[in-house]
Amino acid sequence: MSNVWLWNDMNEPSVFNGPEVTMPRDNLHHGNWEHRDVHNLNGLTFHNATYHALIERKKGEIRRPFVLTRSFYAGSQRTAAMWTGDNQADWGHLKTSIPMILNQGVSGFPFGGADVGGFFGTPSKELLTRWFQAGAFYPFMRGHAHIDTRRREPYMAGEPYTGIMTQALRLRYSLLPAWYTAFHEASTDGYPVVRAQYYVHPEDDK
Repeated sequence: MSNVWLWNDMNEPSVFNGPEVTMPRDNLHHGNWEHRDVHNLNGLTFHNATYHALIERKKGEIRRPFVLTRSFYAGSQRTAAMWTGDNQADWGHLKTSIPMILNQGVSGFPFGGADVGGFFGTPSKELLTRWFQAGAFYPFMRGHAHIDTRRREPYMAGEPYTGIMTQALRLRYSLLPAWYTAFHEASTDGYPVVRAQYYVHPEDDK
């Protein structure tokens, strides 16, 4: 199964019964490094090792492994895609996903996205439809939800929602040549895959 890749979820130190759901910030690691300084380094080394293991697995073949990570750090963009974490099925989280993805791209991590429809909670049909329309323009698009949420495949919503979500997905696929070009520019010149107005037109102060 040559097209099966890996998703590194929960790849940061987690302590669920702690106040911050991770190790205390002043927890000391080797060399007296505080946890606040190295928390995301664990994710970086985790998905870096995953990426190189996938290459070694088929040594001699030209491969471009896909690794998805939740935890990332400076340099993570070389070996992984990321998503914005466990979001909520509400309009505020849809709205927030746009600047999050744009800012990640400008900061050097162009391959990112958010869970379409929200991870926690059950979106209304309108929210899910609008999220599909926005998600069609995320560099990384996926539907992903908590096991306790209702199923949300586009065909389950019924018309007119199913048709609108289908149009959004078809638009995304029709733009594959543009996506390939944008990803190539990101890998060679460091351009964001999706670009904010201020990035494309820096002279426009409005």
